[in-house]
Amino acid sequence: MPLQLPIAAEDERRGLYAGGCRLRAAMRPGKGSQRYRESDRNMKKLICRGLRGWLLALLLAMPLTSHALGCWNGSNSSGNVTSTFNLPGNLFVSANAPVGTIIWQSSLQNLSLYCSQSIGENVYFWVNPKRATLAPGLQIGIIFNGQTYTQSSGAIDTGIYVPRGGYVNTVLQYSIVLLKTAGAPSSGSSSINQYSVFQLDGIGGINAAPGINFNQLINGSVTFTPGGTCDLSANGQYTINLPTVASGQFPAVGSAMSRNAFTISAVNCSTGVRTATFRFSGTADSNNPVLFANTGGTARGVAINLGSSADGANIGANTTNNTRVVNVQSQQAQLGLFVEYMRTANIVPGSLQTAVTIDMLYQ
Repeated sequence: MPLQLPIAAEDERRGLYAGGCRLRAAMRPGKGSQRYRESDRNMKKLICRGLRGWLLALLLAMPLTSHALGCWNGSNSSGNVTSTFNLPGNLFVSANAPVGTIIWQSSLQNLSLYCSQSIGENVYFWVNPKRATLAPGLQIGIIFNGQTYTQSSGAIDTGIYVPRGGYVNTVLQYSIVLLKTAGAPSSGSSSINQYSVFQLDGIGGINAAPGINFNQLINGSVTFTPGGTCDLSANGQYTINLPTVASGQFPAVGSAMSRNAFTISAVNCSTGVRTATFRFSGTADSNNPVLFANTGGTARGVAINLGSSADGANIGANTTNNTRVVNVQSQQAQLGLFVEYMRTANIVPGSLQTAVTIDMLYQ
């Protein structure tokens, strides 16, 4: 709101201006000396400068939150500005795991967002906004659009734009990851309490105003172990054959056929190994990147969907939700999986072949 200062009417011929302030320079009755007139002018200049300085200070003191980007979990600004993810209870970290290894990855998170802004701006992830240490030998990160980001990544553009003086309702997808760093102890546990994974904010940096910027939090504990090894059954080679189907059996894009279940196993695990983490990767389909592309066949418009039998959830070829953690019992761990055809576009009949790489991490 503009500040209005009343200024008394002055004679234009006797008015003295100094930076927008009008000062009377006329003699007062009985004060006719030149010396007094100069003193009077100097005093009024000081008063004017003081007013200008006060006005500048007032403008600088105006809150900046009116221009700050705000994001809430929900459909409007009354939504929550935090959401807490609880780590699994079987989270073990091997002290000898390579630095940079993703030792745990959450399922794909679907965050409903309402964001508003007065000047128009994109929304950015700021990982570890409080710059806090997670635990010795561990670092927090996120996977967004198939890429892994940490605090050193700085501002990460979500691609969400909030128009000037407007708002946007959208859904933001990401996964939370824990990465191994140097300095991990060989034993012991670390508790994690309301740790901020990221804050959603503008390009200019992290806004400290309370109650307007969404923060993803995590709780839980991490146990460090000396580590060990496991073997992958079948020498790590699995061949899954699907039956021949007619292209006309797929009614629409997204329809699936011929699900085939199978199991992969970690065996001969060392006594110190508590969990086995399986990570899957391959060539993503161009029409649906969470599916594995047909890289060795002639068919078109169809790809392979890989998923876990326990929950039926997709395992993404593009690193989306692509890890599964299994407890080791009696020195072995088993993971149930399935594969199936899935239509991605207009189908051209032919053969289909794809390859999936399995990495196993022992904790």
